[in-house]
Amino acid sequence: MEPVISIPQHWRHPLYAFGQRTEYGVIIGMKYYAPDTYLGSEYGAGWRYVMLPDKNQEDEEHRVENEIRLLTSEELKTQLQEEIHYYSRQLEHLNTELSAIPVTVTIAAAESTVQNEAPTQPQKKSWDSPPTLQSFIDAAQLILREIAKHPDYQALDYQPDLTLGDAQTALDYLQSGLEENQKFDITSNIFPED
Repeated sequence: MEPVISIPQHWRHPLYAFGQRTEYGVIIGMKYYAPDTYLGSEYGAGWRYVMLPDKNQEDEEHRVENEIRLLTSEELKTQLQEEIHYYSRQLEHLNTELSAIPVTVTIAAAESTVQNEAPTQPQKKSWDSPPTLQSFIDAAQLILREIAKHPDYQALDYQPDLTLGDAQTALDYLQSGLEENQKFDITSNIFPED
C-alpha cells in the first residue's frame, strides 16, 4: 500500500508537489499557514515551500506559492541531460579505477620437471564472476613490461618477426576497441532507440 498524505478539507490544496524542480531548486518540503492562525495572519495564509538549490549543500530556500516557477520543458531537459553527462563521466571514472585493480594470475604447472615428482593438479578457477576483459588486458600489459625488463630477456640475441612492441600495439588496439564499445553501451543505455 502506497503512503498517502491527507490534507484537511478546509485547507487549500498545494499547487506543487515534492520532488518537482523549480528555478530555486527541488521542492523538499511544504508547510501550510492556515488563515485563522497567527502565522497566517502575520505572514499571509497559504503554502510555503522548501527548496534545495544544491543537493551537495545544506542551504535551503523558503518561498511562498506565488513566487515559485517550475522549469520549462526545455530547461528541465537541459538540466537532466547535464546530470546524465555528469553521472556518465563519474561512471567512466569508476570503471577506470575498477580496471586499474591488478589481476593476480596463478598458473599451476601441468607437469613437474623435477625428477620422480608426481605432476601437480591444475588449479580450478573459482570466480564468483569472471574477470573483465579490461583486467586481462591490464595484466597482459604488465607481463609484457616485466618481460622486457627481465635480464634474461635482455641478454638474448632474439629477433623474432613479431616483437614485444607488436604485442603491446595489439593490446593497445584491443583497449581502444573495448573503450569504444563501452562508450556505445553507455550511450545506448542512456538514450535507447524506440
